[in-house]
Amino acid sequence: MKKVLLLLTAVLVLALGCSKKESSNAASSSGGGQKVHIVVGGWPSADVGFDAALPGFYAQYPDIEVEVQMAQTEAYHQALQTSLAAGQGAPDVAMIEGAYIAQYRDSTALINLLDAPYNAERYKSNFVALKWNQAYSSDGKRLVAFAWDLGPSTFYYRQDILKELGLPTEPEDVAKLTSTWSGMLDLAKKVNIPGQRWLLNEAQAMYMEYFNNRDFYNEKLELQLDRPGDLDCLNAVIAMRKGGLDMNANMWSSEGVAAIDNGAVVGIISGAWFGGFLKDDFDPDGIGNWRATVLPGNIKDMNLGGSFCAIPEQSKQKDAAWKFLEYMLATKKGQNDMFAAVDYFPAFEPAWDDPIYQEPDPYFGGQKTRALYKQLSENLDRPVYATIMDVTVEAAIGSAINTGIERNLGAQALKTFIKQEIETATAELKRQQIQTLRDAGVWKD
Repeated sequence: MKKVLLLLTAVLVLALGCSKKESSNAASSSGGGQKVHIVVGGWPSADVGFDAALPGFYAQYPDIEVEVQMAQTEAYHQALQTSLAAGQGAPDVAMIEGAYIAQYRDSTALINLLDAPYNAERYKSNFVALKWNQAYSSDGKRLVAFAWDLGPSTFYYRQDILKELGLPTEPEDVAKLTSTWSGMLDLAKKVNIPGQRWLLNEAQAMYMEYFNNRDFYNEKLELQLDRPGDLDCLNAVIAMRKGGLDMNANMWSSEGVAAIDNGAVVGIISGAWFGGFLKDDFDPDGIGNWRATVLPGNIKDMNLGGSFCAIPEQSKQKDAAWKFLEYMLATKKGQNDMFAAVDYFPAFEPAWDDPIYQEPDPYFGGQKTRALYKQLSENLDRPVYATIMDVTVEAAIGSAINTGIERNLGAQALKTFIKQEIETATAELKRQQIQTLRDAGVWKD
């Protein structure tokens, strides 16, 4: 992928570029008419969104100069954690991926946006609750990040391939076809060309739909695996894998990306942000081939991913950083300029009241995908208890499903195995999470 795989030098710039930034900031703050310089750190394709919204920001704040530095997501977060611990080298505005927010929400290395002069609580009612609430510290006394975007969970599919097979292609009709797990399995059989074409990269993407919100745990840190219809889903996952109906390759791997680009994979279960990845990275030449509809299995009100932005305490330009964060994330123009460029659906609800949400999207054959994303986001108000175990849980589920199917486990046995694998993989992290909650005074032994 052109933007997802970046040079390692971008990471080094993020981790080690502090001294030059501090020098320019010192000159700016001492007078002399120089612009205030801030660095914004994150991962692609956020740079596309920022670039689209910067003209509006500069019109309002001509005295601030923004440098955007991008790196691959995991490498970026590793560098960010290192720089926060070291007290130097972090950007002035730091993106945080939704899966990692629990690792940062109790960090005193990030400013408390509830404090003056930020007073961010005044914006709370304007943001989707599911997203906003995840950025509070464990004791609820600090807000360490502003929500940027949502990932209303969506099923993308190749309408041109379905049309060739004489199958329905309209989003409403495909939603009906895939509203049951048996329907998904039937569709997988119809699109399959053994060894050449599959419905999904990985069959377990269907099961992961149940956990798109990353609501793995409750506040007692009890694992919440029971979901309506989950055994029927696991039966479909097992049948799809054993029947050779999924590619059995991670969608982010080089072969997974190539399969999406060349039509070997017909469907993708992801968040709305993936629409931008399709356009820019996975299948830029696929204009008109793709459509979007609701999640398979009749699963509703799910959000996959989305990001936050925070301001490190070490920033020498907190005022300018706040102005950037506030403009980009808490104004209709900032959010919608970015959304129009990169499909990062705003967590800032006032942005939804805009004509662009009814505009057709040429890449998706004129479908009004933004209207669909808005519809899918309107009920994202359920509480989600984020933990530091979440990323590990996701990986453990995928690994357990692969191993369990290889061992010929049935659906119930596979579900039990998934739970066991999660508990083993997260044991130490869970102890750390409990200690964090104890330190915050909110854990009851």
